Amino acid sequence: MKTSFIKLIVLFTFLTLPYSSNAQTTSADNVSPSIYLKGVSSRLLAEIKQNKKELVTDTKLAEKLVRNNLLPAIDTQGFAKRTIGKKAWTSATDTQKTRFVNAFIQIVINSYAKGLALYDGQTFKFSDPILSKSGKYAQVRSSMAQTGSTPIVIDYKLSNKSGNWKIIDLTIEGVSMIKSYKSQFSPTLAKLGLEKFIIDLESKS
Repeated sequence: MKTSFIKLIVLFTFLTLPYSSNAQTTSADNVSPSIYLKGVSSRLLAEIKQNKKELVTDTKLAEKLVRNNLLPAIDTQGFAKRTIGKKAWTSATDTQKTRFVNAFIQIVINSYAKGLALYDGQTFKFSDPILSKSGKYAQVRSSMAQTGSTPIVIDYKLSNKSGNWKIIDLTIEGVSMIKSYKSQFSPTLAKLGLEKFIIDLESKS
């Protein structure tokens, strides 16, 4: 499968999470993560369809849609923290943590904004969530239907510790997104050290 198409799938898995003001203020204890996903996906996909032609050439519009819809859906600090590991995160100063999270987020935005124009009517289905005993964590399986091809299965994990469901990891084709980024970051982090690693990341964001 082409890298760009994989990014499209991952992007839409993120983007079908809650993004409207109503979704963000609704108590996560009262609404299941699957209902969150089903409730907002049609509205968001309609927005993508409406701007499809513009998205082919307007990178700023694509980045805006990703920033507005992606960031509210994920635990950005927790996600970034896990990509560099507990040891590096613990040793980082507050300023370094902020710089790393910001650079990481920008790289994700730049990368996945390019996938918006690839959308071609794919549809998503969401299974009932599997909740932890505490009700603070959930796993949801979704599948992306493709014309003339086998549906692609995506599994993702969510947490509602903040009061709203936030994505903390997702797996596609058996590969964890966090582990994927961690495998990319680890060699450079080990070679350069934390500060130079952050500087390098900032230069690419």
